[in-house]
Amino acid sequence: MKRRLLNSSLGLAALLAAACAAHRPSTTVEVAPAAKHEAVSEPRLAMVDSRSGSATIVPREAREPQASQRSPVAAIAAPSRGTDDAQVIATLIDLARRDNHVQDHLRHLCLAIGPRLTSSHNLAKAQEWALEQFRSWGLEAKLEQWGEFPVGFDRGAFRGNIVGDPTPFEFTTSSWTAGTKGPTRGRVVFKPETLDQLAEVKDQLSGAWLVLRVYEESADRPKPDKEEREAVAAAIEAAGIAGEIRSSGRDLVLTGGNQRVAWDKLPTAVRVSLRGSQYKDLVARVSGGETVEVEFDIDNRFYEGPVPQYNVIADIVGSEHPDEYVIVGGHLDSWDGAQGAVDNGTGSATTLEVARLLMAAGARPKRTIRFALWSGEEQGLFGSTGYVRDHADELDRISAVYIHDGGTNYLSGLGVTYEMEPQMRQICAPLFDLNPELPFKLRVTDGFQFSADSDHAPFAQKSVPGFFWDQDGKSDYNHMHHTQYDTFDTAVPEYQEHSALVAAIAAYNTANLPSLLDRGNFKAGEPRRMGVNLNGAKLGTVNKGGKAEAAGWKVGDIVQSIDGVAVTKQSEVTNELQKGGPRKVFVLLRGTETIETVLDYSDDPEEAARAERRAMREARKQAAAKKFW
Repeated sequence: MKRRLLNSSLGLAALLAAACAAHRPSTTVEVAPAAKHEAVSEPRLAMVDSRSGSATIVPREAREPQASQRSPVAAIAAPSRGTDDAQVIATLIDLARRDNHVQDHLRHLCLAIGPRLTSSHNLAKAQEWALEQFRSWGLEAKLEQWGEFPVGFDRGAFRGNIVGDPTPFEFTTSSWTAGTKGPTRGRVVFKPETLDQLAEVKDQLSGAWLVLRVYEESADRPKPDKEEREAVAAAIEAAGIAGEIRSSGRDLVLTGGNQRVAWDKLPTAVRVSLRGSQYKDLVARVSGGETVEVEFDIDNRFYEGPVPQYNVIADIVGSEHPDEYVIVGGHLDSWDGAQGAVDNGTGSATTLEVARLLMAAGARPKRTIRFALWSGEEQGLFGSTGYVRDHADELDRISAVYIHDGGTNYLSGLGVTYEMEPQMRQICAPLFDLNPELPFKLRVTDGFQFSADSDHAPFAQKSVPGFFWDQDGKSDYNHMHHTQYDTFDTAVPEYQEHSALVAAIAAYNTANLPSLLDRGNFKAGEPRRMGVNLNGAKLGTVNKGGKAEAAGWKVGDIVQSIDGVAVTKQSEVTNELQKGGPRKVFVLLRGTETIETVLDYSDDPEEAARAERRAMREARKQAAAKKFW
């Protein structure tokens, strides 16, 4: 969602193909109040404890997630069909400001349950808890299976420090990797890279924690050949080291991992990623000749699969068009190095609260409002991709998908096409003046963006309006997401409460439109290109064969204006370039010299299509304005 890349080397198209190829027939699990687990596929009842390395049979009741205590929310009576839309909106606003439970949901997810890695028992607990919440508010709710993971993984407590120094280490290990077999103490030793270095430390390797040498910039790093590297690696493995300590590279410690592990070949190496400043201190001590001992206690556990994976799906069934949908969602899974708060407990909590608010307000939307708590997002959008695959026959009846996955900053806007702008202004009318201190606006774009960074993407790829909310505020998302700081206390209650209200109003009004959202000109056309790479408005490179090179542009030139419109940002340059006719007049700053230059796109084969698209877009926009205003 996102301001981040997928935690997978696969592109979205490859993910879609891989998911389809690996998927067995979809299963929908209806969990009844009694005998809940009988309908769920049964993994083999074995667990590997990293402390002993042995596999044991685990009693069914010990491994199954139990329904946790509900958040303090009241049961809600079925709403009346005659409730007026304006009254529903007024009631939503009143409830959201007076009796908002979004932080209760988030607190339970982060503190009562904890991190929710896909394939973990914590995620299963969170899914059953969410299922109960939806049902307690009167929604029709179920679990839908999208696939399975070969091995399950649970992360328990983990700690570490220098022996004799009580300051705790800030560190993580990758998910689906081995932990220690209880508290494991050992000397810190430089990892040998050559046979000569191996000879120096071979008597110190048994039970040691290895760190990498730091070389001066002027020093030549050893370059052993493949045969020597393999010999050193074999000697390290045979010595029985405790594990390796690596630097996170900075003071943020990021957790990731690869779920593609096999039960008969589980990872055994312990690799710690330590906060950069603490790693630097550790290496400095050893470099200075100090004998340093550290101790780590890391409780990582595997359990045998296949482990079925689910999305939580809940509906407020439409009163007039029950087979048409507005989807509100976020991903319930998280990485497990912290509590999974801003990524994405915040979006899951607002999704839950939107459902509660709508039911409490007596909403009877014309279309079905569907709530989706996805899983497998962090490993490659697996849950939402599976949903799009398994619900292919209803995609043309989905009016909009609203995904909250940008952390705790408040929902501040949406990017919409020209064609759907009149409808979206109708939908969002109450939001523009909802809270002047938390403003809301629409961005009109030339087409939907298909960045594969959150659960809107699989829908957008199929030409379904999949929206990723714009968010604004004082919270630094990049400081928290996937790091040791992704904890409940980082969520801003004011933002969370406001966001739940914004999403509730948008969902309700979208469901009550006279028609589905306009999908005309859904995909952006081929844009005009200058043949440069920009750093802000400054030219970082000028590409050979491009229009900029032909016009005599140079690296370091700064674009001042386009057709008389001042620009200072890369987005402003690219946006102004696409507007108007084919002849674009630029003013560049080169050192202290101001240069006027022209890029002419008249001979571009795509220019006729752009003009046709602009004319069609304007006609559709005017027709839509007459229809909806």
